Amino acid sequence: MGACLHVIQQYINAQQPARAAEYDECVRRNLANPYVAALHNLCEPQVVVPEEFRHHPKYREHRVSKWLTYQAAFEYANHELVGEVVCVCNLDIFLDAADSDWTEAARIVQEPIVLCLSRIEYNGDGSTFKDPGFERIAFANTQDAWVFRSPIEVPESDFELGTLGCDNAIAHRIKKAGRQPVNAPNRFKIFHYDRCRGKDSGNQLHVHAHDRHGRGYSVSTYPEKQGCYLVPDFDAIRSVDALLSSLGVSDMHKYEIICDIVSRYVKIDNSPR
Repeated sequence: MGACLHVIQQYINAQQPARAAEYDECVRRNLANPYVAALHNLCEPQVVVPEEFRHHPKYREHRVSKWLTYQAAFEYANHELVGEVVCVCNLDIFLDAADSDWTEAARIVQEPIVLCLSRIEYNGDGSTFKDPGFERIAFANTQDAWVFRSPIEVPESDFELGTLGCDNAIAHRIKKAGRQPVNAPNRFKIFHYDRCRGKDSGNQLHVHAHDRHGRGYSVSTYPEKQGCYLVPDFDAIRSVDALLSSLGVSDMHKYEIICDIVSRYVKIDNSPR
């Protein structure tokens, strides 16, 4: 086991003590993770970081002017972490240290692949569960950590992490940039610690709107409107037909998709030989 990941997060000072405690626990666990070489905090100027973290040997701090965007995270990785494997993740996320082989993740992203990982919900007592609302479509519309090898160039990525729609928007930009987004959440587990607000797939719109307002951002940029790409769990989708049936796709639309697939992989060549 080796320290192979550089984690990028943005620490903030939560108004609720219970929420602040959840954030701190995630940072604490990422710093303690033996797979993590360093944690890079790209925080805003006014944020106060606990001494516990600032004095940790793995802690690195870089001040940014605003809510962290993907573009700023990528630029930092390209400047400071060339050749390294980087994990950009939300502050309420910590990486599994027990059952996930992050050295294998580092090997995978040597290819033009970005791991766009969906989450497992974490309770304060240590138990975990998967949100059934997200599980219904194999977590295709929710990712919270992005693992890649630096440098990486992703145009049109100047929008904030952790806002509604950002995950499928950044998957679209990654795909457009020539790297394949892959979601393998059972192989490389990340845990989401957000129990004090009772956030789930059903109320996320309200929670995200309140979160933006609390940090002085009243309007979302809606980056998904400029393109979105859904990334289902790699191990959950084994039958395209079963997936289409679960989504209620009609037989005619299924047939259209089948024609598209056959046309992509079967080429007709009637030229003389």
